[in-house]
Amino acid sequence: MPRGKAMRNPNGYGTVVKLSGNRRKPFEVRVNTRIDEWGYPRYDVLGRFEERTDATIALAEYNRSPFDVNKRDITFKEVYDMWYDWKYVNGKKKYSASSIGCTKGAFKKCSSLHDMKFSEIRTDDMQRILDDHTLSHAYMEHILNLLHQMYKYALEYDMIEKDYSSFAKITKEDDDEPGIPFTKAEISALWKNVDKVPYCDTVLILIYTGWRITEFLEMQTKNINITEWTMYGGIKTAAGKNRIVPIHSGIRDMVLHYYNSDNKFFMASGINKNTHISNRTYYDFFQDVMEQCGITEKHTPHDCRHTFTSLLDSAGANEVCIDRLVGHASKTLTKKTYTHKDIDELRQAVELIQIEPLE
Repeated sequence: MPRGKAMRNPNGYGTVVKLSGNRRKPFEVRVNTRIDEWGYPRYDVLGRFEERTDATIALAEYNRSPFDVNKRDITFKEVYDMWYDWKYVNGKKKYSASSIGCTKGAFKKCSSLHDMKFSEIRTDDMQRILDDHTLSHAYMEHILNLLHQMYKYALEYDMIEKDYSSFAKITKEDDDEPGIPFTKAEISALWKNVDKVPYCDTVLILIYTGWRITEFLEMQTKNINITEWTMYGGIKTAAGKNRIVPIHSGIRDMVLHYYNSDNKFFMASGINKNTHISNRTYYDFFQDVMEQCGITEKHTPHDCRHTFTSLLDSAGANEVCIDRLVGHASKTLTKKTYTHKDIDELRQAVELIQIEPLE
């Protein structure tokens, strides 16, 4: 082969052609060459480049994973519309109104992508949406799920060559789930029945400490300090683990009622001091308390946690203290260790909650 002459590409591989004239990007990459009904060659233009080397690399990358060039200009919104029709309109499976609503809501939150060419969207474009911590973790999950499904659809129909959504991540911790706080009247009903209804006092302990139900049931007796009046525990998230919650002065007698240094767990099962009450059993106890106290709202134990946050906020507690007490991630929290000053500040925040005298 004469020196300097380019090697011929295999049939069907595509070509790099230098266009005539003074052009900024003279090297055109052509693929999918075919003969039309009149006998003329037709092809798809992959792109134009300033240097032949760049054009050759682009052609090689295309041949490693071919895609439909004619679909490169399709926008995010257009792909969404096609995918939506494919899944919800023409698909065999029927979806609930709630599922469809979540999908539409997630799409709206991706407004920055709507007019972008789908083939040009990269991980950073999606990550900026998922880094918006004003959105709940659950909402972010809907958004990421939508992106994954759209990219899977686009890959299947040769619109793209790579799934960039697979690299996008939710950076916000999954720190909570929805719930309905107890009203003042409902809390009053619990206090009025605290000495009458079994386990009514445990509901009040949850309301004034904010523990998740699993954190509460799995808390070991050794992690309760009845001298300093603190509870230590936490699970699920980095911010939620190993946190200290001072025990409100109004519920200390209730804590002492269950505290037994011979038991491994604070909420011992009663059958074996080395086991704790199960979640399922406690849920039954909890519903009995609601019924016997005349509380008709469909509460769950997790609502106690939301009540604690609401009470702290209403009492004017410092936002940083609230985050630390319930184990929420916060940009203002830079350390995880607790000093005496930290604990004193948390205790002051907890004691801001007023337990009104019963009538």
